[in-house]
Amino acid sequence: MTTDAPATRVTRAWAQILEWLAAYTPPSYAALRADASDDEIAALEATLGTDVPEELKAVWRLSAGEDGVNRSGLMLGDWALMPLDAVAEVHRRQMGIQEEVGEGEDLAAFWEPSWIPFCSRNPDDTASGLYLDGRTGEVHRWTRYGERDREYASLPAYLELMAVSLEAPLTAAGPEKPGMLHGALVWGPPDGERGGAWVRHLGQAPPRHPAKTLGAIREALPGAERDAFDERRDALDLTDPEVVAAFLDHWWGSTVAAQERLEDDIASALRGNIMAQPGRDLAPEYEAALPPALRHRPPSFDDIRTALRHESVRARFNQDLLNAIPPHFPAVLLRWWDIARLMADPRGDRAVRAVVAGRHDARKRRPPRSS
Repeated sequence: MTTDAPATRVTRAWAQILEWLAAYTPPSYAALRADASDDEIAALEATLGTDVPEELKAVWRLSAGEDGVNRSGLMLGDWALMPLDAVAEVHRRQMGIQEEVGEGEDLAAFWEPSWIPFCSRNPDDTASGLYLDGRTGEVHRWTRYGERDREYASLPAYLELMAVSLEAPLTAAGPEKPGMLHGALVWGPPDGERGGAWVRHLGQAPPRHPAKTLGAIREALPGAERDAFDERRDALDLTDPEVVAAFLDHWWGSTVAAQERLEDDIASALRGNIMAQPGRDLAPEYEAALPPALRHRPPSFDDIRTALRHESVRARFNQDLLNAIPPHFPAVLLRWWDIARLMADPRGDRAVRAVVAGRHDARKRRPPRSS
């Protein structure tokens, strides 16, 4: 492997992420800052007093930070990509604390010159975040309390995991799931009132809600409600635009509520409340009305094993099945089916193999929010 391989992997993964942001969450894409020039990066290195690893330069050459949307960052783990001036300020501040703390054989380093911060809790809060260890290439989390936890094996692994989680969201490892809040990417589900407005992203699905037309609404209604819809539609004065609009608004709202209830029921069933293997013994009420957000009938073991393109990946799938407890088979199968689908796309194939091969070390918990 050449020395520029990590930077090449970062460039590919970050470019894939930017493409996804532009297509699905324009507000988040618009919040990204312009790319940094080589002169700007060289000036930052002079300020830091240390070299910046090439893989981090590769990120900044495509986008040198973000301004955030709704006080949230767009990076996996609900972090914000720090602008270069914030990078310099955090590094200076942390090194200042290190000088005050001092060094000793029994003292763990509070901060080292080669630790380059690149993510923070949000654009306005730099009391915690992620830094790249320029000596080891690992990504660690820092907090104001001196916590230093290894989160990912490398920056390429972190960004490849983020790219896979966006392209095939049911594969997302850990508690953070991609979703939208007022059109912007927010990893969640978020707490409090923001959680009520957050919509989880479920992949390359058709729009969940029907078009606001009489035919589309009727088709989307549960069967038990169609007779009432037909009766009121037949009595409708189709020459009055306001009456028609009010009728459409009312019944469209009914279809949306019914679809959301159905999706919640099916998601619950597929993630552990049924013992049967999906694809063979799904309850009839679910099999007859799988919502568009799931995009497919749940697959069988053999479906997935056949679709996986590499023997090493199939071996990992087999091991996951051996380790799975029966109630969790549905979640395991959906995750691996999305991996198989993503591997059919050459852009996603390398990223999937990197993630499945264990090049990331994502923790199964959300970093604590700073107070």
